[in-house]
Amino acid sequence: MDKYIPAEIGVAYFNKLFYLEREFKDLSPEERKIKRMEQEIPVWENFFTWLETLHPTKGCKLEKAVNYAQNHKDTLRNYLKDGRSELSNNCAERKAKSYAIGRKNSLFHTSVDGAVASSIIYSLVETAKANNLNVFQYIYTLLLYMPGYKDRSEGIEQLLPWSDFIKEHCSGLIDVETVTVEEHPQLLI
Repeated sequence: MDKYIPAEIGVAYFNKLFYLEREFKDLSPEERKIKRMEQEIPVWENFFTWLETLHPTKGCKLEKAVNYAQNHKDTLRNYLKDGRSELSNNCAERKAKSYAIGRKNSLFHTSVDGAVASSIIYSLVETAKANNLNVFQYIYTLLLYMPGYKDRSEGIEQLLPWSDFIKEHCSGLIDVETVTVEEHPQLLI
């Protein structure tokens, strides 16, 4: 390992963790947690042992990385506690990216109500994506059904993105010619 610089060695430890995570991706959360405990904890222990051997130059980027890892030793391994958790927060950051990209548009909101409306739309779009729905179709369906239920709670649960009704009506393509305000399936109340 002497021929590698510390940054390459550090990356190698994390590559090993990401490799193991790919191996475990099709397991149930319970099985994934067990596999992580067996195979990933030793990688983490070796990583932190290796960190102790480093003596980076004061003020360099390596020192910052080493200090960060040592100061966040427990939180970096929080994902080990639950098989549903991810090693990386990249997925969550990608979900927030669409909001970050549109953030400049928020500068042009002329009221708090406009900002609230935008945040609701962003939330609906990302939740639809997370549930593998056709986003246009989901928003269309909400706009189609919500006027009849805006002051009543009946039927609202059927409009949630994980409901069977929505999965059935928003997973493919929608025919906006025939599914209209006048002609659309009724909610089961």
